[in-house]
Amino acid sequence: MEIKINSLPKSKVEIIICLDQKDILPFKEIALKELNKNLKINGYRLGKAPLAIVENNLSPLKIYEKAAVLAIEKLYPQIVKKEKIQAIGYPNIDITKIIPNQEVEFKAEVSILPGLSLPDYKKIAQDMKKEKKEVSIEKKEVEEALLWLQNSRSALEKTNRPAKEGDIVTIDYEIKENKSLIKNGEDKNYSFVLGKGHFIPGFEENLIGMKNGENKFFNLNVPDSWPQEDLQGKKLAVKITLKEIKKKILPSLDDEFAKKLGKFENLEELKKNIVKGLKMEKKEKEKERWRLAILDKIIASTKADIPEMLVQAEVEKMLEELKIHLEKIQLTFEKYLEQIKKTEEELRKDFQELANKRVLSGLILREIGILEKIEVSENEIKDKINDIVRQIPEQEIKEKINPEDLKEFALGIVRNEKVFQILEGQES
Repeated sequence: MEIKINSLPKSKVEIIICLDQKDILPFKEIALKELNKNLKINGYRLGKAPLAIVENNLSPLKIYEKAAVLAIEKLYPQIVKKEKIQAIGYPNIDITKIIPNQEVEFKAEVSILPGLSLPDYKKIAQDMKKEKKEVSIEKKEVEEALLWLQNSRSALEKTNRPAKEGDIVTIDYEIKENKSLIKNGEDKNYSFVLGKGHFIPGFEENLIGMKNGENKFFNLNVPDSWPQEDLQGKKLAVKITLKEIKKKILPSLDDEFAKKLGKFENLEELKKNIVKGLKMEKKEKEKERWRLAILDKIIASTKADIPEMLVQAEVEKMLEELKIHLEKIQLTFEKYLEQIKKTEEELRKDFQELANKRVLSGLILREIGILEKIEVSENEIKDKINDIVRQIPEQEIKEKINPEDLKEFALGIVRNEKVFQILEGQES
């Protein structure tokens, strides 16, 4: 067996493999058995003729070609491993020369992981230390957090006073255009927080000041910028019946309130806990921002010829991520395309640049991991897999996950974390 490897553009290699009779012979019997399965020979049931008879009923070229294909299927993975070719995906294999009972020549073309010309990533990380932002918590942020907690534990109480913003109101409504109901233009006993119902501008403002049992008729002019295109610029007639008003009763922000929330002795302890939580959240966000900034700098100075198949695979992944997100908000992919006024092909083109960046980011982190001799233990991978699975509530999604893909994904997360820890540890 003779092997010749040629580099090709766009991170591909050409492997020329020449096999002689000695390489092909072990596969001849298997080839005859495979060909026998669909061979009709008088006097024998399909696939039951002796191999000597089968050989006499086939051309030497057909037998040799089949044996050669079986040989390359077996030998190609061994060649890739022996030659340390970092192949990705399946190769395109062609027979370029075949002489029965003598030799056969194959040409395999396959994409490989690209070689990266990395900049001094440690120096980049060191230089960017000065760009780290100090995290601080303002009094206003603590007050907003307390207000959220207060609202989350509020009670609702019916009231006969006029409706005002922030009340929970229940209404019947009809919305018509030229005396015909618009799509989804009617509902009964519909409840929402007044001021946060996301109706057409002017709708909720007309409810403010209304009383229980009151009816109201008014007109609305739909803005040209309204998302629902068939209503843009239209004049609508609205009929409202206000059926119920509930006001929020907020608990007092005092020591008793704090004690009911958890192991807090007083309100001051609760505030300190809020500050601690907000600070942790901000630190995590700042760490993520800084890491991405470092990666962007490294990307800008990295030379690489990324295989198109990796970029396209990432585009497919991004599309799948989008579809999962749309499903969660109960919006079909087709409706989403309609809203953004794009075809799926146009969306794929839009994803190209980001997909390219995501692929390059992954390759850079992988390469730094190799250069820094980072190791990830099986226990670390198992722990990360358990973390990932715990964060997926839907059992159906869990069952669809490929274990090998999940393992590779977990390995990447742990390795990348270790890479960033090395970058963060550079002394200034």
